Amino acid sequence: MGSEFDDKRNSTVQFEDESSKISSSEIVDTTNGIKNHEKLVDDYSDGNFNGRLDDHLDSGPTYEAAKDGPFPGDGDVNPIIKAVRIAGGTGDPISPSNLTSEYDLNRILIDTTAPFESVKEAVSKFGGIVDWKSHKVQTIERRKLIKQELKKVQQEIPVYKEQSEVAEQSKIQTLKDLENAKRLMEDLKLNLERAQMEERQAKQDSELAQLRAEEMEQGITHEASVAAKTQIEVAKARHETAISDLKTVKKELESLRKEYSSLLKEKIAAEKKAEEAVSASKEIEKTVEELTIELITTKESAESAHALHLEAEEHRNEAVDAKERDRLSLDKDLKQAEEDLARLIAQIESAKDLKLKLNTASSVLADLKAELATYMESKINQENNGSDKELEEVKLNIKKATDELNGLKAAATSLKAELEKEKLELNNLRQRESMASVEVASLEVELERIKSGIDVVRMREKETKERMATLPKELKRISREADEAKSSVELVREELRRAEEEAERAKAKANSMESRLRAAQKEIEAARASERLAVAAVKALQECESTKTVNNGDDDTRDGITLPLEKYYELSKRARDAEEEANMKVAAVMSQIEVAKDYESRSLAQLEDANREVEQRQKALGIAMKKAEKAQEGKLGVEQELRTRRGGNENVRKTGGSGHGIREVDLLSEPSFKIERVVDSASPPVHYGQGLGLKDLEQITNPTGSGRLGTMSKSYSEESVSSPRATFGQSNTVKKKRRSLFPRFFMFLARRKPSSKTS
Repeated sequence: MGSEFDDKRNSTVQFEDESSKISSSEIVDTTNGIKNHEKLVDDYSDGNFNGRLDDHLDSGPTYEAAKDGPFPGDGDVNPIIKAVRIAGGTGDPISPSNLTSEYDLNRILIDTTAPFESVKEAVSKFGGIVDWKSHKVQTIERRKLIKQELKKVQQEIPVYKEQSEVAEQSKIQTLKDLENAKRLMEDLKLNLERAQMEERQAKQDSELAQLRAEEMEQGITHEASVAAKTQIEVAKARHETAISDLKTVKKELESLRKEYSSLLKEKIAAEKKAEEAVSASKEIEKTVEELTIELITTKESAESAHALHLEAEEHRNEAVDAKERDRLSLDKDLKQAEEDLARLIAQIESAKDLKLKLNTASSVLADLKAELATYMESKINQENNGSDKELEEVKLNIKKATDELNGLKAAATSLKAELEKEKLELNNLRQRESMASVEVASLEVELERIKSGIDVVRMREKETKERMATLPKELKRISREADEAKSSVELVREELRRAEEEAERAKAKANSMESRLRAAQKEIEAARASERLAVAAVKALQECESTKTVNNGDDDTRDGITLPLEKYYELSKRARDAEEEANMKVAAVMSQIEVAKDYESRSLAQLEDANREVEQRQKALGIAMKKAEKAQEGKLGVEQELRTRRGGNENVRKTGGSGHGIREVDLLSEPSFKIERVVDSASPPVHYGQGLGLKDLEQITNPTGSGRLGTMSKSYSEESVSSPRATFGQSNTVKKKRRSLFPRFFMFLARRKPSSKTS
């Protein structure tokens, strides 16, 4: 509509003014003098007063403009309406060719009407809404009424649902009553048919008895009696019908047995399906429990892995720092050891010179002894009477040589002792270097182990993330399987219900068959009774005829049936055997029916037991699901509490870590300090040898750094014997108390102090 309005507005007719005020080249835009006409056009296109304009245009006055006619005044109809009416009064689209063919484009249309002040005025002029506030109030009231009606409807929904449920239950009950009524009607029909049959048979028997009586009154013999023949034929027909009914009953019994066997098979299959569904539900419960346990364990392992990761990062940083410090201290010790080694080498060289001097002195002493011996041997024989002075001089010389020799020996022994000391110190230095290299290697191994542990932790984190990503899918799959199991249980229930209905139908059929059997038995009894009546009638006829012949005296001309005694006995025996056989067959059929009833009752009891078991398992499943939900809620609560405790511990560590540092450093700096074991169940155990070397322990116990080289050998050898775990773990006073804040930070401060003093 907005596009049509624009087309109409843009295609207004322009007329030529004959007055000389306006030239033919000036074109006036005929926008009806409306202020903000674009907004009005938008309102019109939005449908605020859609359709009102055309009605107003159709109802308003129109006039045709002649080519040379005068232009209307101020009081006439709006020119744009006239132009639109002229151009599009027929409702056809306006085309420029039509305008150029009908009107002259050089003519000008001048709008002299007063402009609209607002869009509301324009809307009210064309028949729109004037009172906007009242319209809003009405809409709000309508909304309130609609909301109230919606609330009423929502309140009525559960009532109607309950009514529909009650109606469904009443419908089911009426259907059951209708089925029972149908069964009763069938039973009544069977009873009615049996009664009618008995009535017909009784009528036939009475009619035959009347005929026979009439014949007996007329004196008709047994052979010529029609009633006896018809009676025998009726008895035979009844016997044949009874046999045919018995055969049909047997056939129906066979079909019922087949149906019952098929129903039993279906029942067994349904029970198997129910057992499979129950086992599947149990397996699903187990899988749900396993998955919940796995979820809990994975979350715990993820948290422990994260904690181990953080701890490993701290250990790694501490190990790197300790390794760097140990490397610097080992470099310093190595330099000092090199200096000591150079000094020892110089002393060893001096000792070697002393050894050379000692060797020369000992060789000179040996030469002197040899000369003395040769001199004594040469002079003993020549100068037996030598002077005492020369002997004393020689003795003095010998004493001096022996004193010099003793002094040289003492110097040699002292040099040997010093050499042994230097050798021991050198061995100690070598041992220290080897221990330092071993410690560096152990630190490197520990660093590699920490790195491998970090990699393992990252792998575990990835695995836990993957498991956490796959767990929702598994839970969805398990819920889907649970829904499928529920649907299968519902199907099994439906099949069981159908089996019950079919069993009820089989019961009804069995009841109908019993009624038919009873009817057949009654018919057999009626046939027997009619047979007895026929035999009695035959006997009566024979007796009558015999009396007549006796009375007439004509014994030779007796009319009757004479049977031999053996044949009579044989016929009576056959009749008794047939009766007994029929009775045995009927008893066998009744026993089979009783067995079928017993089996049906047992199967129904088993079915009820299976239903009860299914209900119990469903209840157990619901209880297990509730327990799993409670366990999940408890786990989430514990996780939240652990997070809050960790946040509180971190805040306490950040705020309260500066108050205990000086005291613990003072305790560590004392000569007789005691390191107490820290026991905290919330934090992992700290191994005091992983990130702290033996050199650092020596620096802690001796923070001044004086006399390290002098006392290093003994202390180092003693510390090498005892492990750092024994040094820290087996103290004299072991107490359990809460762990102080940031113990490693204090140890780090205690280690930095002597390093800063030495630097």
